[in-house]
Amino acid sequence: MDDEDEIAKELRTYVDQLRPFQGARSTKRIHRDRDELDDVERTLTAAGIQFIDLRHRGNQDPPDCEAIIRGVRCGIEVTELVHERALRASIKSIKTKKGFMHHHEWTREEFLTELRGRIEEKDNPTDLKDGPYKRYFLVIWTGEMHLTKEAIRDFLEGVSFACSLITDAFIALDYHPGSADRYPAIPISIVKRAAKPEQ
Repeated sequence: MDDEDEIAKELRTYVDQLRPFQGARSTKRIHRDRDELDDVERTLTAAGIQFIDLRHRGNQDPPDCEAIIRGVRCGIEVTELVHERALRASIKSIKTKKGFMHHHEWTREEFLTELRGRIEEKDNPTDLKDGPYKRYFLVIWTGEMHLTKEAIRDFLEGVSFACSLITDAFIALDYHPGSADRYPAIPISIVKRAAKPEQ
């Protein structure tokens, strides 16, 4: 009985720290690490990429995670794409029990601008640890209501992103009940950035 009480207490603590909107994301570091590890595992699995020795690197980031893929050590960075203003307004409405939920309706231009900024930021870390990595993955998780897998595929049609570090990137979506892809992973086209000519 004591064990059950302890488990119930831990579960309540975990639930209390979850973000109440746009996906039940953890707000505490220890649980956020677990979320990121789950995001990577689901994304690689959905993309059909076989891996072993997947682990979260804790505060030794970037990258957030690493795994062995096809015999080589790969770095894996995880980030979230969310409309911050709408998210903050919705959380405030939930906490104060006033107002309403805010869902941002993304345009293609807005989405690609936000995505490009996120990719550029993660492609140029100032303090990459334990490199170099043969492959470097970026997983961009989103629970945005209007960013469905169909909308994202349309937005990404014909678009590539030039990167120096990142070799593979995916947009990972929240749970899709009744879908063959319960956690869809949509590939982002990454091309190798040409090296700058020496002066």
